[in-house]
Amino acid sequence: MLSFLKGVLKGLLYVLFFPIGLLAIAIYAIFGVGVFIYRFGKLIYLFFTGRNLKNELKEDEEVRRILEANKPQEEKKEEIAMSLYPSDSELYNTNGYVSPNFEEKKEEQTESSEVKEEEEING
Repeated sequence: MLSFLKGVLKGLLYVLFFPIGLLAIAIYAIFGVGVFIYRFGKLIYLFFTGRNLKNELKEDEEVRRILEANKPQEEKKEEIAMSLYPSDSELYNTNGYVSPNFEEKKEEQTESSEVKEEEEING
């Protein structure tokens, strides 16, 4: 008889708490989807307004400011603009060296290309 009552009470508990458990899971899922949509919308808004996607605390900003102020001056060198024509002047510290320009070849090439163009036009 005691085992029969245990079985009946377990059945009642399952019947009563199963819908409540499903309801709790459904509410949690709806809350999770809502948070996902909110965070995604906020991310899109911050991206298109050009703001940082990761919020920093005031303490982080203060630490960054202190570290920048305490950096040695040697590390704050100005960036050297890159040349279109690479050379080893930075590597070998030859600041006065300039790679040669081949003006003669440029003139020859332009003269021959001009002659070709004139021939094409004149037929």
